[in-house]
Amino acid sequence: MAVEEKVDLEEGRKDEINALDAKVASNNLFEFLGVPSGAPAEEVRAAFREASRKFHPDKYFGKNLGSFRAKLDRIFKRMVEANQTLTDPEKREAYLAANPFVRAAARSSTGTAPAFKPEPKTETEEARDSERRQRLARHPYLAKTTKVQEFLSKAKEHAAKQEYSQAVTHLNNAAQIDPLHAEVKALMIEVRKGADLVRSDSSYAHALEALNRGDEGLAIQALKVAVNANPLNFKAAHKASILLEKRGELRDAASFAQKAVEAAPKNVEYRMQLARLLVENGMKAMAKKHFEEASRIDPDHPEVKKHGKKLWPF
Repeated sequence: MAVEEKVDLEEGRKDEINALDAKVASNNLFEFLGVPSGAPAEEVRAAFREASRKFHPDKYFGKNLGSFRAKLDRIFKRMVEANQTLTDPEKREAYLAANPFVRAAARSSTGTAPAFKPEPKTETEEARDSERRQRLARHPYLAKTTKVQEFLSKAKEHAAKQEYSQAVTHLNNAAQIDPLHAEVKALMIEVRKGADLVRSDSSYAHALEALNRGDEGLAIQALKVAVNANPLNFKAAHKASILLEKRGELRDAASFAQKAVEAAPKNVEYRMQLARLLVENGMKAMAKKHFEEASRIDPDHPEVKKHGKKLWPF
């Protein structure tokens, strides 16, 4: 027999918390707040105020809540979300559009489609709302969520301008606050991809500048960076292969020729270069496969005709 958890809560309140916790995953935010589907904004606000008096985690400060503490946090988080969604015209309309069953229930309840019109508030209500917003803003969950959204918004702005290093900084700040935030993690992947592409293109441009100055060593270094940042930069891989072959570094030259072929498999020139380097590295069987593939792609290509008989006298 399971031992009942000892907590500083009345049985009735425990039942209420358990019942609400079971509804946290419900898509019907009206139902979660205990108001009819399609209820007007003021009714939603009133329900939220009443529920907050019962279920705000701060109300139970210093008490032994056991597993109920996590339940209260989940419930209050969902209540805040429900109140903010259902009392904001744009958010409410977007929510109803995304939940047609809730919209249908609201229409059935009110007899009309729930077009939302915010109700005017008295000065007293405005003052109370302002005081509530300030109090809620101090709640740890809301403060954390707000800060993450601020960093995420700044990261998106920088990413849109291809200012990836700044975007990464803001995303790292957001990840420190909430390491499991799905949108932060997804955007970080995209930003890093974008940063890699920019770094690859920039390194390739630096390599061309170095070649114009006659500095082949620096050019090779820049080309390697370009390929490492973006393996699909076949131009950088091909040019690195040519320079490495020129310096007698045949094994590395073949490696970059292979990368160029992998990035641009239909390019006959790249295939022929790889075939020649494989021959020079003593790998004639592999070289033959690439020569045959180049011949299949374009048998009349000048490189195929030029090197075919020399490579394959048999």
